[in-house]
Amino acid sequence: MPIADDFRARLREVLACPTAPFHEQRVHAVLRAAVRASPRLRDRLDPYGNLEVVYGKGRPRLYFACHTDHPALVARGDGTADIVGGMRPASLKGIRLRTFDGDGPRPVIGGLVRGDRQKKRVRLTGAGARTIKRDTPLVVDLPPAKITATRLRAPAIDDLCAVAACLTLLDRLEAAQWPGTVGILFTRAEEVGFAGALGWCHATAAPNRTTIINLEMSPERKHAPQGGGPILRVGDRVTTFIQGVGIDLAVSAEDLAKRDPSFRWQRALMDGGACEATVYTFSGFRSGALCLALRNYHNHGPKSMAHEYVHADDAENLVKWMVAYTRDFGHHDAQARTQKRLDRLWRRHQKQLARTAVRGEG
Repeated sequence: MPIADDFRARLREVLACPTAPFHEQRVHAVLRAAVRASPRLRDRLDPYGNLEVVYGKGRPRLYFACHTDHPALVARGDGTADIVGGMRPASLKGIRLRTFDGDGPRPVIGGLVRGDRQKKRVRLTGAGARTIKRDTPLVVDLPPAKITATRLRAPAIDDLCAVAACLTLLDRLEAAQWPGTVGILFTRAEEVGFAGALGWCHATAAPNRTTIINLEMSPERKHAPQGGGPILRVGDRVTTFIQGVGIDLAVSAEDLAKRDPSFRWQRALMDGGACEATVYTFSGFRSGALCLALRNYHNHGPKSMAHEYVHADDAENLVKWMVAYTRDFGHHDAQARTQKRLDRLWRRHQKQLARTAVRGEG
C-alpha cells in the first residue's frame, strides 16, 4: 500500500531534522509549529524540556510517547568529540560528520582517544576539525531521507518515524473532527538511557491510571520481520508490559483487520533492546508498546554507516492502528471480551473434562 499523502508530508518534514541527545531543537521546532497551526492542539514543556501535545479538551487518559533524539557525537572544542548514544566506535573510524546546518567543517573520525576508558571519545581529523566549538552536535554525513513504495530510509528513522506518525495521527483526528482527547509525549535524550522519560515521570501530575503507548523502532527479529506489519511489543530486553493494555491493542488490531483487508499486524517480544515503556511500567502507568522492525539500527549497515530503514507498509499501518486505538479507547472492554471467550471454552469442555477424569482417563 502506498504511504498516504498526509503521512508522507509529515515524514519529509520530520526526517529532514538533524537531532542528537540533548540537542533536539530542530524536531521540537517542527512540533511547536504544528501546534500553532491547529486550534485543537495545545502544548506544554515540562521542567526537563519534554513536550506534551494534547488534542482536545481536558486531561488525556491516553498518551502515545516517542523520543525526539538519535545517536550522534558532540564536539569538545579541542579536536575530539564524544559519542552520545549507542554507536559502536569501531564502525565510526573514517566516517565523515557534519554539523546540523551542514555549512561548517566536515571532519572525519580518526579513531579513539587513547586513555578513554569508556571508549566513547574520538579524534576528529581534517580541515577545521579543531575550530568546531565545544558542545556542537555532529551527525553522520548521510544522504537525505528517501521514501519509496516499499521503504522509508533516513539518517534517523529511530525515532523520528514515530514522531511523524504521531503528527499524522493528530492530523487525521482533526480532519475527522474527532471529539475526544488524546495526548502525545515527545521525550528527549532517550538514547543515553531514557533521560527524558525518567524526567517526565518524576515531574508529571498525570495519574497512574493513565495509559501510555510507547512507539519505537526496534531491531528486526526473525520472528517479527519487516513487511509483516507493525508489532504489538509485549516487552523488551528488561521487562514485559501491562497485560490489559496489550489485550486492548490486540483487540483493536483484530477489529481493524476485519474492516481493512490491507491492515496487517504482529505480536512479539522485541528483546533487541530496551524502550521507554519500561520506564512507564516501573513508574506505575498502564503501559504498552507498538514498534516497527528496523534495519541498520543506529546506522550500522552491513559494511559501513548507512541509512536506517523500515517497511513503508508497516509504517502506514502503524498510523492506522494508532487512529483506530485512539477512537476505540474507553469504549470497549477488551479484557471482558477475552474473558467471555475463555468462559465459552470452559462451558464447552467442562463436563467432558470432569467425566473423563472420573473414569481415570485424565
